[in-house]
Formats: sequence, structure tokens, C-alpha cells
Amino acid sequence: MNKPMTTEELFNEIHGILKENGKLPSILDYGLATRSPVPIKTYEFDLVNKLALGGSEGIYLDLWIEHYVNDEKERKRLGTFKTLYEDDEAMHAMAGLLADFIIEGRTYVNAHLDDFIWEGVDVHALDQNGKRYSWGYTCCDMEAALQKKDELLKKYLQVVVRDNATRKEEMFSQDG
Repeated sequence: MNKPMTTEELFNEIHGILKENGKLPSILDYGLATRSPVPIKTYEFDLVNKLALGGSEGIYLDLWIEHYVNDEKERKRLGTFKTLYEDDEAMHAMAGLLADFIIEGRTYVNAHLDDFIWEGVDVHALDQNGKRYSWGYTCCDMEAALQKKDELLKKYLQVVVRDNATRKEEMFSQDG
């Protein structure tokens, strides 16, 4: 991806996966993504919900993501599923939809992790074959990343520094 996925796109992606896998309840009247999409810049979020009887009719399943920005909890709306049914069986079906949405959502994000990393600067040491080790560091800014790079170059032959916002990488080596 050349830009962060939006909350609307994530909802539609998971909705499509659920539909393709036959996991949407037959009682569902609609699934509607947020009309005010915002970019998702981190994979470190929780899928949060409210499953409730509607004020006048049916059952609503509202979904959003929740994460921290500068130690403040932030919520971004994903979308809503609704059925006009109100009985116990319908509530169980909507609860099942919730579980499936969370499972498929987490699976999707984990399979496309790099699409959700748009903040900070990553620092990775490279092995003798030039391949990244499976571990690395994410720093809050370039200054901290360059300090971490200097530390790693004392032990490793090569280090790559990646600005997650621009996707630009720079390679550094012990020999200069």
C-alpha cells in the first residue's frame, strides 16, 4: 500500500471476507462502513464494539478501533451491522457475527501487518547474508532511530533504517 488503509476500507475488507466465507447471518439487513473514514496508522489497536437492541427496532452491532495516541485513548469508527429482528436467536446470531468479525479482522491485520505501520522509524540489523533478523526496533523519531542504528552497528555488519511514514529505507554498514 502506498497510503494508510482507512477505517472504511478495513470494514469493507472484513465485511467482504465474512460474506465470501458465508459468515454473514441471513437475518442481517445491512452492513454499512463509516461515512467519515480516517486513516489507520498503527496495527496496535483493539477492535471494540457495542452490540445492543436499537432504540426503536432491531439489533445494532457498532464497531470501531481503539488505540492510544500520546497516552490518550482514541476511537475511530469502522461501521455498523443491523438486523430488524429482536429475539434471543437474533441476538445470538449478531453475537456470532461479532466474534467472526473480530477473528477475521485480527487475521487480516496480522497477514497485512506492513499495511498498518505508518508511524515511527524501524531499525533492523541484517545477518551476514543481508537478510533482516526477525526482530527489530521501532523508534518514535529519526534521531532515536539513528542512535539505535549506531548501537547495532557495534555488533552487526549492516543495519537498515526505515521511515514508516514515507516508506524510505537507508542502509548503513560498519565500514561506512
